[in-house]
Amino acid sequence: MIIKEIIAHEANALLNEGALLVDVREKDEVFQKSFQIDGVENMPYSTFDENYIDLPKNQKIVLACHLGIRSLRVAQFLLNQGWDEAKIFSLDGGIDAWQAAGLPVKKAPRSFTFAKPTSSCGCGSGGCC
Repeated sequence: MIIKEIIAHEANALLNEGALLVDVREKDEVFQKSFQIDGVENMPYSTFDENYIDLPKNQKIVLACHLGIRSLRVAQFLLNQGWDEAKIFSLDGGIDAWQAAGLPVKKAPRSFTFAKPTSSCGCGSGGCC
């Protein structure tokens, strides 16, 4: 069985033709940066074996992750479960390659909090300097 690794623009063309994009990154990764296209299905790698049965066997599927390693593993898993190798693709380089190719991604706003000192002056002694 041969897993087809495709570059971002090939993946985008398949998606425009009706293929399903399955993002196997974990939910916190998807929150930080996600594919900005319609119809992306998030099926985390950590629970993939519990949910894969819902994937269509009659549709092309592009699997994606951060760098393309987990998506290759998932592709191999699907082929072992009987999916047609002509319909399974792995996005080489993952969402990072997608973004580098100039394709749309959505990033979470950066946020941070300041640690609060124990005193109002900031010395940390608990009392006034």
